[in-house]
Amino acid sequence: MNAVVKLRDPTPEAAAVQRARKAAPADLAGRTVGLLDIGKMRGAEYIDRLEALLHERGIRTKRYAKPTNTRTAPIPILQSVATECDAVIIALSDCGSCTSCSTHDLNDLDLRGIPGVSVLTTEFRDAFSKQCGAIGYGGASVFVPHPMQNRTTQELHAFADASVDEVLARLK
Repeated sequence: MNAVVKLRDPTPEAAAVQRARKAAPADLAGRTVGLLDIGKMRGAEYIDRLEALLHERGIRTKRYAKPTNTRTAPIPILQSVATECDAVIIALSDCGSCTSCSTHDLNDLDLRGIPGVSVLTTEFRDAFSKQCGAIGYGGASVFVPHPMQNRTTQELHAFADASVDEVLARLK
């Protein structure tokens, strides 16, 4: 008897079509930007400084936190961001699994009409690009130096100071 065996290719497929991302409002002053903390150690210190810098520019913020960086955000968090914010910043990814999960979160929020940008460390530039290609999404990103977990609070704040303008520019 001849049995038919079907094999699956375990490599990721690249999406046939790349979907452009949503654009943020032209002016974020007076608008609300969600700050989604993915839960990496020391990431909140970067986000704290970024939040202060956004407030200085007249941008309201609302904080959200994922319960773990190794999974995508729970649906209730995504729904809250989508109903309460005009744009989102997801930070701070510095490994492969959190980069993948954050990219999916960015895409999921974009599909819900919320434009965003993901902040990652430089080591994961290629991983972000490949993940976006695999899911067919033209996601926006900003990169800060790697590694981050052994940095001082002052260094993390300096990363925020150096990246805030690029973060805002990439939202548009």
